[in-house]
Amino acid sequence: MHARFILIFFLSLSLCTVYADTIPYTSTGFRAHYGFIIPHSRAIEEVSHTNPYGFEISINRLQTSYNRWQVFNSYWFSGVQAGYFNYQYPEVLGSVFDLTVYAEPVLKYGPDYFFTVRGGMGLSYHTRFYDKDENPLNQFFSTSLNFPLFVELRFKYRVAGRTYMTLSGCYNHISNGGFKQPNKGMNFPTAAIGLENFNKIATSFDHNYSSEAYLTGRIISFSVQALTALKILEETDIYPEEPVLVYGVSGRFARQAKTWYSLNAGIEMIVDGYLRGLVRREGTGPDHKRLAITAGQDFLLGKVIFTQYLGFYIYSPFKARNPVYQKYELAYKLLPGLSAGVYLKAHLHVAELMGLNVSYTIMKKQKPAG
Repeated sequence: MHARFILIFFLSLSLCTVYADTIPYTSTGFRAHYGFIIPHSRAIEEVSHTNPYGFEISINRLQTSYNRWQVFNSYWFSGVQAGYFNYQYPEVLGSVFDLTVYAEPVLKYGPDYFFTVRGGMGLSYHTRFYDKDENPLNQFFSTSLNFPLFVELRFKYRVAGRTYMTLSGCYNHISNGGFKQPNKGMNFPTAAIGLENFNKIATSFDHNYSSEAYLTGRIISFSVQALTALKILEETDIYPEEPVLVYGVSGRFARQAKTWYSLNAGIEMIVDGYLRGLVRREGTGPDHKRLAITAGQDFLLGKVIFTQYLGFYIYSPFKARNPVYQKYELAYKLLPGLSAGVYLKAHLHVAELMGLNVSYTIMKKQKPAG
């Protein structure tokens, strides 16, 4: 899974609500990847010892206006990239074509360099995937369409005029988010080298912007969240394949420790239509609902919020893969108090749910000193 780093993005789809930039810096890029697959499960150990390689092209835009700066409280790049990866195991793993969107906040910059972190997600098409008769060894993916997630540290250095050389350390994950089993998911780190060419020379961006978080002084909040996901109940000799709905609700308190960071704790209940279907098919009696207490942290990146926490089941009659799960959420503030985003729930390295959520948050503000 390791979507914990995800990702500072996905929400480019929401960014159309922000005003246009005043300084349109754009660039195009190309890079080459080489890496390895992490054998995180015995089920995929046999086919994990390969070295994927790939190529990507990208179109980027550097966001410099104050309205855009507020999204991450930082200058940042946004863009779309298309890629091809070959897993060097054609008969089992085949190859993949992907299209992803991303955001890339700038951590540090100078006249001739940028140090950034890029994260994103999208869709991928796989030439080989699991089939119980023809390809039983590929338990990474059970569908031809999947969801790639990635995060990477990038260093860009100007080598000539408007051209920058890029060096990247990337962590890539691809799965269907638990939509259909088997779905072990593939985790493969890569190193990448490439070039980016800007439409004009990037100059200093010292606009002296300041974060609104310093002004609001928000320290305690309570959030109510609704979530949903869609899964596929597998076909058997008796039953056909069928889509099922998962939904849930949670409540969380958060204590803001810094302007960009808070700790959270709460409770979450999930009504799992997939488990309900299994219970119905097996004719057994366990309840398909699960209740958990949660604890974790929030990274407050301007209008974007990245949350990660652990859930501990206190009610789970249908035994879970593990008594503890991880949850990762990426949300975008649509209105004061209202946010929407995506989440990923996993047991260790195996994704169980990927879906959408909507949250409403009540804040208690601290009065400014003096």
